[in-house]
Amino acid sequence: MGDEACKICGSKQAKYNCPRCNILYCTVACYKSQQHLECSEGFYRENVVQELALRKADADAANSTKSMLDILQRMERTDPAIEEASPEGSAYDPEGEEDELDSDDDAQEDELAIRLEGIDLNNAASVWERLTDTEKEEFQHLLANGDIAKMLPEPSIWWTGEYKVDLIQPAVDLRSEQEERLVQACPKVWHKIPILSDLLSKEPSPTVRHNIANVLAAYSFVYRYFLGDVHENVLEATDCLLAVCLNLRKGTVFDSEPMAVVSVTNEARNEQLPTDSNTTEALKADLRIFFSGPKECGKKYSKLFLLAALSDVRYLLSKASRDMKQKAPKDAKSTHNEPNNDLPDLKHVDGSLLRGGLKKMDFLLAYVNSQHL
Repeated sequence: MGDEACKICGSKQAKYNCPRCNILYCTVACYKSQQHLECSEGFYRENVVQELALRKADADAANSTKSMLDILQRMERTDPAIEEASPEGSAYDPEGEEDELDSDDDAQEDELAIRLEGIDLNNAASVWERLTDTEKEEFQHLLANGDIAKMLPEPSIWWTGEYKVDLIQPAVDLRSEQEERLVQACPKVWHKIPILSDLLSKEPSPTVRHNIANVLAAYSFVYRYFLGDVHENVLEATDCLLAVCLNLRKGTVFDSEPMAVVSVTNEARNEQLPTDSNTTEALKADLRIFFSGPKECGKKYSKLFLLAALSDVRYLLSKASRDMKQKAPKDAKSTHNEPNNDLPDLKHVDGSLLRGGLKKMDFLLAYVNSQHL
């Protein structure tokens, strides 16, 4: 960012850039100033409420409301206005106000529940209208400094679970209870994995492993970004996957695994998706788990995580292709003149890219399933 001045006030050095319009600004005050109000409020509505509304509108409505309430309550407890109101250097005893805070929290929870009752959490504008000016202001502050991500629920990550399969299993055809738990926790492995020699007549390049790393790092990023709900948002998740995975989107070949992972982080930033200083290391840690397989489960399942993750990517591409066909206008003449309101705003998903991605996934699955890995 260098020594560039704030593009809003023009008087101070810029410290941040808006994730939506990329304008440089110096403080939260400039971020939510009148000059930037339309962008900041729009970004708030589209992101914060959308993240909460990802919790399946019907089945998880109660949990979504609770998430909203929890965030608002935590936000009010950490309101910087309260800290600024305390005289500098004065003694402050939080324990002395514990009973009062508890009663206030109960009242706030009831009041918030009443305000959000009956609201469709998928409708960002409706939720926004029910928030107070203080809540809107604090949400904008949380968005500006990135702390909103810390308040969202932790997704259930299937490859980070603890599994154990005894090396000695009963001599029966059925899976043991331990094996069943492991297999059921993972996405279903594609049952038509081709034989590598049928696809490739010569020795595969060593870079194939690096390309697999790029696909898996992208899958990890998207899975975490959607809080594990990739199958509930197939088109959006697939579009995000293609956005951050250069191997699938452009056929980029990587010379090393670190480069393959860093590429995902860079593409996420280019797409203005949430990243921080720990993103690359987190993706590398996930990659190590994918390649090493579940611990304490024996050689039989050493490739399960790889096959399951790549199969899940294949499923997303296949399901997105089917969804695109089902939602495409039946009248071919209307496709160029009328927008299809049934489809979300997709930047990268198209039929040819999805077909090419499916072929690539068949090859990567065949490679993993062979003796080359």
